[in-house]
Amino acid sequence: MRVRAECLRAGALRLCLALMLGLLVVSGYVVAPQLFAHADSAATAGTLAGYIFHQVNSGVLILGIAVLLFWLRAGLKSRLRWGLLAAVLLLVAVNAFALAPWLAALKAQAGDITKLAADDPLRARFGMGHGISAVIHMLASLLAAWLVALGAEGACRRC
Repeated sequence: MRVRAECLRAGALRLCLALMLGLLVVSGYVVAPQLFAHADSAATAGTLAGYIFHQVNSGVLILGIAVLLFWLRAGLKSRLRWGLLAAVLLLVAVNAFALAPWLAALKAQAGDITKLAADDPLRARFGMGHGISAVIHMLASLLAAWLVALGAEGACRRC
């Protein structure tokens, strides 16, 4: 049995989409909660979560570029799929290149956020930024799930 090249591309595309979704969901909804539940301190958990999210965001962006290249080669014309992919990549990029550095700078300025007074403006800004980042992560996860649910149209029609 020979496997057609276009079928291999379709499988690779499906894998990229599934890995994007898996990275987002596992990091945000499995790993991070476990870190905060079991680490010695919230500061340690936050630091570790920051490292993990940096790697996840990088991986999602690389996988998204791979999907983009698969779709360009296949000549995909689905505006919905292109729009969803663009939205996922934009959301992840905002988290990676705008919010994460801003939150890191706030942490560097404040030290251990948990030791700040509840009404400290730095703590409030950090909490707001963290909340925005969490919402962005959730939206990226939902849009990636939508992409996976739509499937790999445009990659192979005979596989």
